[in-house]
Amino acid sequence: MPAPGDIYNPWRMFNGCFIPNAVLRCRDLSARAKLVFGRLCQYAGENGEAFPSYRALAQEVGVERRRAISAVRELEDFGLIRTVSRWRNDGAPSSNVYVFLWHSIFQEQLEACPPGVQKDTRGGVVSETTPRCRSGHHVVQAKTPKEIQTKEPAIEETTTEAIRPLLAGTPLDGLADRELLALARRHGQQLLQLAADVAAETWRRDRGEIGNPGGYLQSLCSSLVIPGWYEPAAERQAKAMAFREKKRRDLQTIQKEKKEADQQARRREDYWRSLTAQERNRFLALVTSAYPNLQLPAVAITATAKSLAWEQQAPLESITGGTHD
Repeated sequence: MPAPGDIYNPWRMFNGCFIPNAVLRCRDLSARAKLVFGRLCQYAGENGEAFPSYRALAQEVGVERRRAISAVRELEDFGLIRTVSRWRNDGAPSSNVYVFLWHSIFQEQLEACPPGVQKDTRGGVVSETTPRCRSGHHVVQAKTPKEIQTKEPAIEETTTEAIRPLLAGTPLDGLADRELLALARRHGQQLLQLAADVAAETWRRDRGEIGNPGGYLQSLCSSLVIPGWYEPAAERQAKAMAFREKKRRDLQTIQKEKKEADQQARRREDYWRSLTAQERNRFLALVTSAYPNLQLPAVAITATAKSLAWEQQAPLESITGGTHD
């Protein structure tokens, strides 16, 4: 590897985008549009389609996003590419798909191919190459940016799947997927996920107004301070699961006790019915005489008499294992 300032041979030494000579020599295209075209060609996969975002294109050719958009429109107007819109399942816009259109400038280049230059048709693409090319030089890696780019939808889906549940029910839930993805790329998904959780839990406690959710979340990612009351989502989920389990067990206990009480009430009622009229009257008289100064309703006297009869029968039943005849 040469040191800075050393003389080197650049021939087939670098990996990079390829701009066809016909495009490079075209005076009807700006230099920026030519750079964008070369990068789009590098993004193209075997099906001849490329779908980098405007942000990715701008980053790759070193221009602002609006300049990249302008260059794409210039290539469309010239007839080198066609833009096809894409949409996600939730209806939100996704990055465009670019297909390449054959242009007359390519035909003119093929017809004007100078002597001594071979036409390289590897991969179905015709380009100029000289006999000096040899295998000892570095070549472009087999994996294309298009193949690398296919990971982007999976990253987007993972980011939104991890963060959306944290923001549910808060003003922050209105953030678009592209905003969340931009924050994840800028600050990292782990930091964004933590900041989103802190922001959501803060709002649930204070119910304060959030005028600019995107800016608020961006500021948290840039200088995040964890409040003393904050509990990580995993701990909250564990506590919630423990609470639900305790609630389930308590409900089972209540249901079991109610079932046993109902069974005992039925047995007490059955026992009362098994008594003779004389025995029932005796228990009713005991209750009435026990509360001489109270004017108890007949229903209350009967209920108390049933309980008294059952209490007196229960010890005998536990000893004999039988019931009253």
